[in-house]
Amino acid sequence: MAAELTEAGLCRLPLEILQQIAGYLADVYRPSLCAFSLASRSCHRASTLFVFRQIHLKIRTREELQVDVNSLRAALSRTDSARHVHSLALEGFLDLKKPRNEKGFLGDVDPLGWWYSLKTNEILPDEEQIPSGEYFVYDESVIRQHSEEDLAWTPVISLIRTLPSLEKLVYNCPNQFPPSLLDALHARRAHCQLHHLTFRMRTLLWGTPYPYEMALATSPCLHKVKVMCTGRDSEADDDFNQEAMMELVAGLAPNLKEATIVNFNPGRGGRSLRRRARWQGLPGFASGSVGSLASLSIITSDGFLWTPGYIQTWARFTDFESLRRLTLGTPVRNGLNDDLMKFIAENYRFPQLTALCIAMRRNDETGERVEYGDNIIAFFTALEPLEELSVCGPLEPEILDAVLHRHGQTLRKLVLRPWEDPWSGNPGRNRHEIPMAFTRDHIVQIQAQCPALEELGVPVRRTQSNAAEVEMYRTLARIRRLRSLLLILDWSNWRLERDDAWDPAFDEEDLVEGYGVKKGHLRAALVNCAVGETLARSIWETVRQGSKRLESLKLWADGPHPFGRGQCVIAESLFKSMSRSWLIERVPRDDGEVTNIKELNRSAREAYDRTEADGWAPRPKEMEVFRRIWPSKEGSRGWRDDWSSGPLQD
Repeated sequence: MAAELTEAGLCRLPLEILQQIAGYLADVYRPSLCAFSLASRSCHRASTLFVFRQIHLKIRTREELQVDVNSLRAALSRTDSARHVHSLALEGFLDLKKPRNEKGFLGDVDPLGWWYSLKTNEILPDEEQIPSGEYFVYDESVIRQHSEEDLAWTPVISLIRTLPSLEKLVYNCPNQFPPSLLDALHARRAHCQLHHLTFRMRTLLWGTPYPYEMALATSPCLHKVKVMCTGRDSEADDDFNQEAMMELVAGLAPNLKEATIVNFNPGRGGRSLRRRARWQGLPGFASGSVGSLASLSIITSDGFLWTPGYIQTWARFTDFESLRRLTLGTPVRNGLNDDLMKFIAENYRFPQLTALCIAMRRNDETGERVEYGDNIIAFFTALEPLEELSVCGPLEPEILDAVLHRHGQTLRKLVLRPWEDPWSGNPGRNRHEIPMAFTRDHIVQIQAQCPALEELGVPVRRTQSNAAEVEMYRTLARIRRLRSLLLILDWSNWRLERDDAWDPAFDEEDLVEGYGVKKGHLRAALVNCAVGETLARSIWETVRQGSKRLESLKLWADGPHPFGRGQCVIAESLFKSMSRSWLIERVPRDDGEVTNIKELNRSAREAYDRTEADGWAPRPKEMEVFRRIWPSKEGSRGWRDDWSSGPLQD
């Protein structure tokens, strides 16, 4: 009876009101939008505007692409919704059942490279991953119009012709962008923005690039690009994609507004010591031209790239005063040092900047530098108040004070990831820095100085779920406008390696000779790293009790250097299997709330677990400590069935 009354009530509402309801559901929880569209004919009519606004096509084979497009076109025709499609995303690899060539583009030479590249992609989906393996600039011939591969995209071209309101095409496929699809955009959807996330020019060494590559690079549709590049590829050929991108940014690509540069060191890339050839420039580029990007991201695995000269070069090609979003550096180790950040603060202005993501590092290879904090503070103080800020690197309380004082009132998003270099670097350099530990007082400070904050990411030190740890979660719950929370559950113990005064009373016998790690150290680390579903739900319930607006919680169990060392293989398989990360989401309903929970990066974790058969099994002394915490259960198939993490202490 209640359902009938609800349906009758919805039917009486004007279409405009129903569309507002559908729009809210589309933003808050998309599955509810689909349920709403099935409530009545009027609800269905109001929902189609949002159900089909964004379409994602998974690209697999030529045959499957045709089937998927046919099904989609039938659905659009049946609901009269083709006019509602504003965005089309293509993602995947179009497999034509033939090798691209004998070399390929990016070959993984690290047997565990997949683990390191996948381990954070669900936790930090917006953070660009640095590829590993061999890389070849000229990996295959430039695609030709009406070739087999070009014609394989015909279903997509036919689909685009039926979408009169298409505003954005996102292309995230390793296949080269098909010429016929570019022609279709120019001829029928000239207003459509092309977001090309696998952009690369292959013929820059030819002097004059291949005409189609230039046509794509200078297309008026090109709005956003992401390009992977290096100084020299695995065949010792020079890669000039970064130089080409600078000239495209400066005006050759007339409507290019967003650029991401992923600069990395490929396998065998350093085998040639010859000087790089001189960059000849792209045809048609006018020296002295300056572009006006709205968003620039520079990601690199080469920390030596960050010099004043590199920043000056980019400033010659795009006006920093036009930037609204800026990403500099790669967590971790490949950030900007404090001298460079001071140089930027003294020489450039960013008056339009609203969002900044930056990775920092100390310039202290030869010794400690007392001016580090002052230089970092000068950088953040020179910026106009930001709305979004993400910082990874060596943080200090004084830096946090300056950041919150300058930007706190306007911040809607804040992510803080304290980090220190675990490697000693210079053989004569003995590092003593420990990543800044966040306390309850720091959370109270954020609450007081960031009144508009809706998204927050901070570390929480695991202390075996005791009262102090519980109080951290309860304090976070008092940030009243918080909707999204990322908690970096830090179970590492850097004091063991870097604090000479720290000497807890643990078992006398060292776990592994020469490592200085006692059984008690390992026992505490194992308990703290174990993050199962029971603990994840307990943390969620604790935070939710005081934060009714909270919609999602991510728990990232992070301890890449458990004892403050760059290389530490103690109990590696135990740590990596038990330190699980979770996403907990609140699903709004009219009859109460439902909580969804999902383990993040589960496939990568399970793939790593399978390597135990290849010699990565825990060692006997490690298992001795493990079994003192978690004895074997009856019917257990192995240690993975025996461990658990209980709820927080009351």
